[in-house]
Amino acid sequence: MRPTVEEQLHGTCRILETVVAPCVAEPFARTILDNLIANLRMVTAALPMVAEFLRYDNEATQRQLLALCEALPPELVGRIQEAVTTSEPDVLDGSAMEERNQLLRELLAAAVCNSSLTPDMRRAAESHMINRASRMPMRYVPTAASVNTSTERT
Repeated sequence: MRPTVEEQLHGTCRILETVVAPCVAEPFARTILDNLIANLRMVTAALPMVAEFLRYDNEATQRQLLALCEALPPELVGRIQEAVTTSEPDVLDGSAMEERNQLLRELLAAAVCNSSLTPDMRRAAESHMINRASRMPMRYVPTAASVNTSTERT
């Protein structure tokens, strides 16, 4: 397919940089524009890795949830069992993969808030979340410090 999604995003960045940016003189608006362009570039680079990340994260989160079940209340265990017995969506169906990821993350959030988890279970859940964050393909870092918009009185 031409243009590809990546080509479309690169083209959008080029237009923003060469046509729009020269017309933006206000510093705060320019900072916002520069950060938006950087965000589009990050999305462009990360896009090919999202499906694989979601597949990995869904599997890892599911394993983590099952490891916590013995300490969880029956109602939450039932919701986890229902979620993990549902077949994984096709990795090419991005919306379905993200929907499943959201469900599993919500269940994990409910599980880690449970006071009956052992210290080892808490450490394992924390390690899972740190590992997840380190592998996430979409991590945005602003290109410039934010402009202070507060008014100071002297």
